[in-house]
Amino acid sequence: MSETRHFRFADLPSYLIFETPPRWIVPVSLLMAAAIAVVDYSIHSNLSLGLMYAFPIVLSAQALKRSQILFASLVCAFLREHFAPFSWEPHALMRIFSAFATFAGTGLFVGELLRSRRMALVHNREMKEQQSRRVEAENQVRMLVESSPAAIVTLDTLGRVDLANQAAHEMLEVLPGELPGQSIGQYLPTVERLLLAADNDLPYRSATNCRGTRANGETFMACVWFATYPTSAGRRMAAIITDTSEDLRDWQESSLQSLLRSSRVLVGSVSHEIRNICAAIAVVQTNLGRLPGVGQTEDYAALETLAQALTRLTTVELQSASEQPMESVNLEQLLDEFRIVVSPTLESDHVELRLVEFSGLAPVQGDRHGLLQVLLNLSRNSVRAMEGCQTKTITVQPQVGNGFTTIRFTDSGPGVVDPARLFQPFQPGAKSVGLGLFVSRAIVRACGGELFFEPSTQGCTICMRLLPFAHGEHQNEERITEISA
Repeated sequence: MSETRHFRFADLPSYLIFETPPRWIVPVSLLMAAAIAVVDYSIHSNLSLGLMYAFPIVLSAQALKRSQILFASLVCAFLREHFAPFSWEPHALMRIFSAFATFAGTGLFVGELLRSRRMALVHNREMKEQQSRRVEAENQVRMLVESSPAAIVTLDTLGRVDLANQAAHEMLEVLPGELPGQSIGQYLPTVERLLLAADNDLPYRSATNCRGTRANGETFMACVWFATYPTSAGRRMAAIITDTSEDLRDWQESSLQSLLRSSRVLVGSVSHEIRNICAAIAVVQTNLGRLPGVGQTEDYAALETLAQALTRLTTVELQSASEQPMESVNLEQLLDEFRIVVSPTLESDHVELRLVEFSGLAPVQGDRHGLLQVLLNLSRNSVRAMEGCQTKTITVQPQVGNGFTTIRFTDSGPGVVDPARLFQPFQPGAKSVGLGLFVSRAIVRACGGELFFEPSTQGCTICMRLLPFAHGEHQNEERITEISA
């Protein structure tokens, strides 16, 4: 809202000096000087109007430079002397110099005053603009902080909360507006220790996972991103806090489900091997029972009890893929997750990972966590196989054909000496228990696919063949029947 100004006659000199438009200043000043000269020439008396030349000098000081003000002052001094009652009499030069000094001093003083005023106005305008921008930026930051779903707090040098948004109050179960002034140590002791532990004012930023306590005594897991910054009062800290309790529960639940699935696959595979042993024992038991007198012996009864016990043990079967619901797995996302998870390890071992272009792959059926574990196990085996090689490369190439989606996993290692024993469990010489490829093949088979070795001219190539998800349960049943056979 603009301010209303009322003009007063007493403000006329100020208005003429400060409010005259710049393009009118020089012409008005010339007219004023000419008018004074004409009036001074027309008056036939001993009265001189020479001091009035100071007005055009003061007015023109707004637009003239210092040298121009000096020249205008000299011209007005000559005009004053020329139209004075006793012009050009003795001591004329002294009068001209005195008038010049008066006009020049007045003009230079007013000019500097106007320039200072103009600079002050410009500075005041800039300060208002900066203040307006600062207020706007503060409002934006305040809106961003208040609308953030993550808790944001700032701490003073003693670890007391200086600023906290609404999410921080909700996370810590504190009434709105009551968190500022409280010590963060009663809610997040680790954050307070990090702030007070530093022995210098150098800023640093990092992240940490810690345990927190709400106002009602409930504990939770927190992920904290924090940064310190120096101030005149000492080191302060800004922290962004998120509640990771739900993420931890989801991760543990997912890990448990993945472990159960892998265990079920392993137990089912071992049960299949035990069934073969049971079948052999049953044949031997039947043949021994035909011998006269053997069926009544204690050894024969013990053998029969052992066979029955092993048979009951094998009732822990692997749940077939037709009974176990299979989910749709996006191979592009699966391979991206594999690259993200395995890249740091491969880089530390100086292994190059090459993922061949795999855009446009159709979804396959299976268990995403299980298939990711298979890829990770294949990568670990390849890294161990390439320990003594100069060139270490792992190439993953998806391919679609014959109703399947095949992922070829190839390394640049020395290859496999005996491919027939590649998927056998408990292999001698293995660095662990020797169940990696055995369990991996069982996981892939449980998804209706197959994991097999493919001969290659260099290195080792393992192929993972998966069923398209769109083909549903019919093909899955056929594939399980084929694998079981």
